[in-house]
Amino acid sequence: MRPLEADGDDDCGRAGAEESALCRLRSIAGHALFEGIHFDSLSPLLAQCEVRNLTVGQILLAPGQVNRQLFLVLDGQLKARIDHIDSENGFPIGPGECTGEISVIDCKPATAFVVAEEPSRVLVVAEEDLWGGFLQIPGIARNLMRLFAQRFRARTEVMQEALEQQLRYEHMQKELGIAREIQLGMLPHDLDLHLGPEIDLAAEMTPAHFIGGDFYDVFPIGADEYAIAIGDVSGKGVPAALFMVKTLTLLRSELLKSQPIEEVLRNVNQRLCEDNPTSMFATLIVAVVDKRTGCFRYASAGHDPILFGGPGRLFRPLPPPSGILIGLDETATYMVESLTLSRQDILVLYTDGATEAMDGEHRLFTLDRLTTCLDAQPTASAQGLADAVAVAVKQFSNGAVPSDDLTLVVLRYLGT
Repeated sequence: MRPLEADGDDDCGRAGAEESALCRLRSIAGHALFEGIHFDSLSPLLAQCEVRNLTVGQILLAPGQVNRQLFLVLDGQLKARIDHIDSENGFPIGPGECTGEISVIDCKPATAFVVAEEPSRVLVVAEEDLWGGFLQIPGIARNLMRLFAQRFRARTEVMQEALEQQLRYEHMQKELGIAREIQLGMLPHDLDLHLGPEIDLAAEMTPAHFIGGDFYDVFPIGADEYAIAIGDVSGKGVPAALFMVKTLTLLRSELLKSQPIEEVLRNVNQRLCEDNPTSMFATLIVAVVDKRTGCFRYASAGHDPILFGGPGRLFRPLPPPSGILIGLDETATYMVESLTLSRQDILVLYTDGATEAMDGEHRLFTLDRLTTCLDAQPTASAQGLADAVAVAVKQFSNGAVPSDDLTLVVLRYLGT
């Protein structure tokens, strides 16, 4: 008997372009399972084994499948996928490795998918040939145990990585939950604010994700005047939330300086443009209402128009004052519009999470549906109107995952 290394190259060289059956056997005998084993003792067993060609995506093993064969990878690349056929969790099985050894040893069904990642060849060793032939050759059992140990180690590493990813995910979810509470805590919830009997006000924000980019604000800036704001930051997630916090903080600071609201918007825009490496921006409406006189002044930075309605009057958009998005052009200027509210007049400020909410077929809720919903509630309170819109959007979406935050501010003027 002679070792495989002694004359393999010479034999293959003599075979020329047409590879001989002997060379094919010698190539197979180079698998790690046969390391250190003399070729003469292997060739009769190898000659009776099937060499199977696998195409890309072909499933070699599947969970629950009864398997009575050991597969030796000769070339190409397989992958064991633990969770499901398209799972990213798994490990590669390359040339010199094997698969199917566990189910052959314990006689139980396979527990994972084994799929060809590229065109591959495997040597199929039947159970009876493994136990009655190959494992009778000294050294092969040791090699099989070494391959088994390597496979066990690879699977353990995959499971460890999956566990670590799960723990990281749970930690991230916990942090996002905290961030959500902090973000929502920045928005006013007690909207009484000593408004008195003149104003009925409701506001709410429902993030599409853990944290969002929408915001609203309501707070007194004088004995009878209240600032009202609503905004929508570009993007989603943490970056949008951080930009939202910055915008809200600047806006509150500027509104408390007792300056015209067009100046408020101009100053906020300039500050946001000064340090904005990610080129984020926001739409925004800033308004001031006098609860004694009903005077309502408002400026817009590219935001959806305010809806105006009330008993006996269908809702319609108010004329949008001139002004572009904040955060894009530090030279931008803003205009102001105004009107005097009468008793029972209603103003609705909203973000496009309402009008652009989608159902399962990607149809939009639209402004028409929003105004129809409002028109159907002529005597509802501010909170009743906000709740009606939220219900209508939810029913229209019919379980579809929301793509954007939904924010509403509803003001009903009750007069003096």
